[in-house]
Amino acid sequence: MSFRVPSLLLLVFGPIALLLAEPAVELGHVEGRVLSRVEGKKLERVGAAHVLVAGEALITGDASRFEIKTSGGIWRVGRRAVFVLSDNNARLLAGTALLQVPSDQVWSVTSRRSVLGVPAGTWLVQAVDNGGFKIVCIDSDQPIQAKGETSKPLDPAVQLKLRPGELVFLQPGGATFSPIVTIFLEELLATSRLVGGFPDELPGLRRIVNQAVAQRDRLKTLSNAVVVGATEAGSFQIAVPNPAEKKAEAAKPSEAKP
Repeated sequence: MSFRVPSLLLLVFGPIALLLAEPAVELGHVEGRVLSRVEGKKLERVGAAHVLVAGEALITGDASRFEIKTSGGIWRVGRRAVFVLSDNNARLLAGTALLQVPSDQVWSVTSRRSVLGVPAGTWLVQAVDNGGFKIVCIDSDQPIQAKGETSKPLDPAVQLKLRPGELVFLQPGGATFSPIVTIFLEELLATSRLVGGFPDELPGLRRIVNQAVAQRDRLKTLSNAVVVGATEAGSFQIAVPNPAEKKAEAAKPSEAKP
């Protein structure tokens, strides 16, 4: 199915979430203010069980999120996102989405400058301002795929296998990945609203939590990856706090605070 994103939708409500869906797709849980726009009609507020029509857009802002279940998988989209769905593929122009991809499938997520192939498993994918993606593996044993750009696809795609709790960036242009960074998966699971902010438990969550506990036991140090600069191809900068420096800082005498 081909589609066109109405330009007007990108100009309203500041940070938004946008959804263009196939007929008969139904919204699951909806949190916060979610507005629906069908071309030629006025905006209206919608909620759970709303049946989407072709060309319909869902617009969300702060403190909003929604879930869509399709073809055995799950999309959970958070606040301040721009998300366009067609079949099991999506454009993620801003914000973060959690994907739970069924076995033997690969879903494509496209930004302004990159195409990412997401295999079976559970993943967090965040759009980066320069047109790349930040990807966190929550649960998968299959490699992600750098597929180039829509206008310049890579054949074959570049593949990279991540373990649960590993983070990587797909750089703008969709051809290369950054170095892998390990994050604290247990903390991510405890704080992410896309994991725990819905009434229905994420399928397979108990096994995922067990993996996170095992990862915590394996890790001797803790790394937190932070993007400190991402504006163009090749310019990803990743700040990883040095555990030794953190211990030294913690050992300093504390000053009285008001």
